[in-house]
Amino acid sequence: MGEMGNNAEELNTAKENMLSQLEQMTQSGVALFVDGRAVLPTEAVSKAVRENSPYMADYVLGTSGTIEQVRFDRVTRW
Repeated sequence: MGEMGNNAEELNTAKENMLSQLEQMTQSGVALFVDGRAVLPTEAVSKAVRENSPYMADYVLGTSGTIEQVRFDRVTRW
């Protein structure tokens, strides 16, 4: 398996960690969006955690300074 197996394992670990974090955030009232559409944590993770993912997270703060939204948008130019 070598390096490819290690990459897959690292990607799965990253997915699990991000899913856990996003689930905690949504339980606290944070809204998640992918390309402008409200989504559940599982869908956000499936889009954002991939090798060479073209998605970037944008954290939107409310007036109190707490995170109200996490928006994952496809990066088309860099």
